[in-house]
Amino acid sequence: MSKISVSQAAQDYLRTIIEKQKMPGLAIRLSVTNPGTPGVETGILYCPREYITTNDLHFKMDGFEIVVDLNVADLLDEASLDMDKDDSGEDVLTFHAPNLKRKFVGEDASLKDQIAYFIERFVSPSLAGHGGAVRLVNVTDDGIVQVEFSGGCNGCSLASATLHEGIEQQLKAAFQDQIKGVEDVTQHVVSDSTYATH
Repeated sequence: MSKISVSQAAQDYLRTIIEKQKMPGLAIRLSVTNPGTPGVETGILYCPREYITTNDLHFKMDGFEIVVDLNVADLLDEASLDMDKDDSGEDVLTFHAPNLKRKFVGEDASLKDQIAYFIERFVSPSLAGHGGAVRLVNVTDDGIVQVEFSGGCNGCSLASATLHEGIEQQLKAAFQDQIKGVEDVTQHVVSDSTYATH
């Protein structure tokens, strides 16, 4: 079970801004994007009650709750929220997550192995709602990530948009200057399982 510490001052601050939203059941979500990669980032977001899922951990605070997706909870273990002052003396909320940069694959893992793991754990599952999946085929010497779609994504008329507006953006954010682009090497064939056709 993850442990997150939130100072009383931070709880007071968060509760005050939540109350201003006038939305019953509004929580605070601690999020992690691009986990296990050089582009990892964290955020503090409002989370309306309808966006809290059964896959969330709940942390009861003074008058509200903080939720964290179980898939990234280990990265936020021992995280802390507190109040501090900025250079102009204004109160600011601080968020420290000492495990945020933890890698999911070994420190000596190749870029290809890191990308393969990231695609398998964080990219491909997002396509499952359309009955599709994507896997890494290769990373070329000049930094092009080659992927192959399967299931509902094979033959799908939206595959190109999914590739360039979704997968490529995710991978470029996660692996920053390490890759130049993403290329679809799928031999697309329309079948009964194809999600969308022309």
